[in-house]
Amino acid sequence: MFSEALGRLVNVSYPANADYISLRDAAGITFVGYEVDGATVFTITFSSDNAGTATSTPAVLDHYYGSSLDQSNGKWHKTAVSPASNTFTAADVTEDLVVIEVPATSAPDGYPWVKCTADGAGIVFAITHDLKYQRTPANLRSILA
Repeated sequence: MFSEALGRLVNVSYPANADYISLRDAAGITFVGYEVDGATVFTITFSSDNAGTATSTPAVLDHYYGSSLDQSNGKWHKTAVSPASNTFTAADVTEDLVVIEVPATSAPDGYPWVKCTADGAGIVFAITHDLKYQRTPANLRSILA
């Protein structure tokens, strides 16, 4: 039997570039970034609230996934971030599309909000996943509030 993912497994926000997303109802968040103007810098920042009142930038990234329709026919490859960091630069040609996985357990104590920023004209989608409370899409709590 088919069961829709929205509300059961995931919640989604777009545009999410520089918006703090709540991790309170999810086991993690996946940011999907698209670079449109050359090599793009993606940065992960945690906050104490959705306004960014107090922030923290721990080194939570040790890898991300990249893809390019031009260079790899859409196949994904894993790229290491070494040493671990809160930021990386996606390659201009081979990583037009990136996926960044951030588990909720990596949030520092007191910083349950996270954002991913992309410099330039980069685009970011946010997908919270493994939801703690399953709801119909119309009853989902906003992940921005």
